[in-house]
Amino acid sequence: MPRTSLLAAALTVSVCLANASVASAASSSSAQASHASISARPALLQGSQTLVTPKQTAINKIKTLLTTFFTDQQLSRILDRLAEDIYANKPFKESFNALVAPNDLTASQAMIIMKVESGLQGASGGPLTKALAVLLRRFEPYYNNISKTITAMKKNRRTKADCLNQVHVMMAGYLTKANVALVLTDIKSSLTSKEWQSMRSNGATLFLWGKHGL
Repeated sequence: MPRTSLLAAALTVSVCLANASVASAASSSSAQASHASISARPALLQGSQTLVTPKQTAINKIKTLLTTFFTDQQLSRILDRLAEDIYANKPFKESFNALVAPNDLTASQAMIIMKVESGLQGASGGPLTKALAVLLRRFEPYYNNISKTITAMKKNRRTKADCLNQVHVMMAGYLTKANVALVLTDIKSSLTSKEWQSMRSNGATLFLWGKHGL
């Protein structure tokens, strides 16, 4: 189901990239280089043994700020695919559309999507199609911003592991409550009253509306 695949990818990637502020996207290359040097270090320690990696930090922020739709394992696979795509310099749309295959979703996840769309799909698509359009519009500049940073790291002969780690660092760094709230408000504004009601009542795990007063 193509729309399911696209939406699932949008939910994840948007949280990492699309909700970055304009100021973040316009940061200078020297600031990016400094950020790359600092951010390669482990973020936090849990207790005395377990390191919280940049990828896990991104996963935690996704589940806290935007969506509880995915499991940690699903998010880990999606974020790994995204990092690999950026490292391989894949075009934005090619990567975005292939991050999640339909068979990556559970039956219960597919059912949630069907409930949101049920009876509300018109000529211009249902509420998830509109949400996807918003996410796509916000996503591309930040995907490209990360790609530029990784390209520069590769030219400087940084290892692939360092580059993949930096993708996760930058995605986690883009997440703030204020930025996520702006994206979700934009999505809500794109929906009709009936579409919003369906999204809000049937898709509570798709987007954490209540976290942002929506």
